[in-house]
Amino acid sequence: MGETIQLSRGDNSNIRLKTNLFIWVLYSSENFKLHMQGELAHCQSISYETISLNDVSSEKVKNASLPDLIFVETGPGWAQKVVELQRNSPMGIEESDINTSLIVFGDENDSGALKIALRMGAMDFVSDRASLSDLVPLLKHSAEDKVAVRKSGQLFVFVNTKGGAGATTLALNTAVEVANKNKNQVLLLDLDIHFGVVADYLNVSPTYSINDAISNVTDLDEMSLQGLVAKHPSGLHMLSFKHENHNDNFDKVAELGQLLPTLLEIYPYVFVDLSTGVDRRFAPVFSQASKIFMTTQQNLVSVKNASRILRSLTLEYGLAKDQIELIVNRFDKHQQIKLSDIEQTLPELNVHVIPNDFKAAIESANLGKPFVEVKRNSPMTKSIIELSQLLAPATQEQKGWLKRLFS
Repeated sequence: MGETIQLSRGDNSNIRLKTNLFIWVLYSSENFKLHMQGELAHCQSISYETISLNDVSSEKVKNASLPDLIFVETGPGWAQKVVELQRNSPMGIEESDINTSLIVFGDENDSGALKIALRMGAMDFVSDRASLSDLVPLLKHSAEDKVAVRKSGQLFVFVNTKGGAGATTLALNTAVEVANKNKNQVLLLDLDIHFGVVADYLNVSPTYSINDAISNVTDLDEMSLQGLVAKHPSGLHMLSFKHENHNDNFDKVAELGQLLPTLLEIYPYVFVDLSTGVDRRFAPVFSQASKIFMTTQQNLVSVKNASRILRSLTLEYGLAKDQIELIVNRFDKHQQIKLSDIEQTLPELNVHVIPNDFKAAIESANLGKPFVEVKRNSPMTKSIIELSQLLAPATQEQKGWLKRLFS
């Protein structure tokens, strides 16, 4: 089995799909392999893996990442190899959200191969000399289908009930923990218009900003967004406002509502650091939120503000109470205000507790390393892990083939 190749954009690349496609190229001849490599290299939205038909077996492919498309070259025993993949798919596995389609390449005058391809449910039968331009309609159709069946992501908003309550720290570390289990599927938005600090806490240097994403929202797709986000080694992606021009940030906030649906189409999980609190300018964020986490501490002002914010979110923004949860940050059982007092004040809300480890949090912030990565044994980290598992439950890894491979 060949190595997976991520294609980079060439100077003459001008073909872009609505989303990235991953393709298996099953070849019987080196000429076809080289031909496909040369053609697919002109589309920046495609990555692929080349596999010799002689090497195809259920043992070799069952643990591989599922492709969106399978290109197979007709040759000795090609149909038997494809049937073998279908027959050896384990029974009882649930249908995947990925619909893998088969495209057969061969001599268009070979009526026998054409009939076999049709009986196998192939999407199309194409000349083995086809160029990328010949394949563009098929590729665009597959990309559009992939986008159409994609489920909208979840939006988790972390809000401070009082300045310094820790919404940024909790949003960042929870997002990193989820990203470690879901690489390149988690986006963190820092919506502090003036002094966003998420980039510093992650030790990344963004080249672009939310402003750039909003300015290009009508043309924004998965590929272009990948070029705008800052990327953390955990697999977390991040966007924040510009630090240099606060006036521009104020103008762009009004257009956030247009950007969020696109982000939620691309990312299964979007975390929002709204440490500045509830502000009507961010109404589109609240209206699209799956969950809002009010971050509070064990003091009278924070708890009172939590009650006021809850009332505002339900009455002014129309959120249901089951969409809002409370996080008691830096919890200390010896404090005068007890957890039971907070629960009695806000009995409608589900409450999460993050133990106090202020020193570890400050150290990790100064190092630019999330504490969930460098303080794994901290009670604070264990609480974040529990929260992340509630937001993004681990699914059993698929170790076998699809019960039904081809759409």
